[in-house]
Amino acid sequence: MTPIMKQVILACSIVLAIACNQNNKPAEKTHAPMPEPPAMAEAATSDKWPDPVCRMPYDTSYKEWAVYQKDTVHFCSITCKEIFQKAPEKYMAKLKK
Repeated sequence: MTPIMKQVILACSIVLAIACNQNNKPAEKTHAPMPEPPAMAEAATSDKWPDPVCRMPYDTSYKEWAVYQKDTVHFCSITCKEIFQKAPEKYMAKLKK
């Protein structure tokens, strides 16, 4: 082995050892304050019927709906809508009471 090759190998070994040693250091603890959670927007409720299945109050953010005997019924989720569609008379009877 030539002296230059020995120096290159030695230099690479030193760089590798330093790089490996840097990764083994424990992470420094920072005591930064926790960020504030985003403000929860209040649900815009109205005087419309609640979800007929789970009875949650109507919210303008409801995207699921169905028409039953000329009435538009809103649902909080696709699950409630699917349950309603299996037996709409059962849920509408409870809703109109």
